[in-house]
Amino acid sequence: MLEIRKARPDDALGIMIVNVYTWQTAYGGLLSPATLDARIRSLPAKAEKLKAELLDKNDCLVATVDGTVIGFCLYGRSRNERFEDAGEINALYVLEGYHGRKIGKALFQAGVRELEAEGLNSMILNCLRGNPAIGFYQHMGGKIVGERRDALSDDTICEDILYFADLTAIPRGR
Repeated sequence: MLEIRKARPDDALGIMIVNVYTWQTAYGGLLSPATLDARIRSLPAKAEKLKAELLDKNDCLVATVDGTVIGFCLYGRSRNERFEDAGEINALYVLEGYHGRKIGKALFQAGVRELEAEGLNSMILNCLRGNPAIGFYQHMGGKIVGERRDALSDDTICEDILYFADLTAIPRGR
């Protein structure tokens, strides 16, 4: 049975496995094999780091099926100085085998509700250029307002910055 809830420290490894697997399936043609392989090699260390972060401050939601993590959403205050009064969805991933079941939408909406509960009225989301998920984010009301470049292993990545000016305008429900 599907459940969406706040992540617990013992979810950290499952979250990172979802992260690594979805990077392999979603970004295979967008990032170099070296960058994707580095993600796999760093899985144990990233899981331990996330476990500590979840103990300190829990800003992560998980989607589980029968107790197994199949998706997650990281959220919080914007890390972009241009949008310092906004929230941000930092990561949103669902295992490919669970696409088409509106799990990503449910996680997205739950993340928005968490940002609203923190008193935030707008948010940003960075989407790797070429990622087909951008259509979903635009459907949910995001407008491309800029781009962000960053070095990542062997790649220089470019992400579109999507801005959601009014969280209350984001479609709700299934």
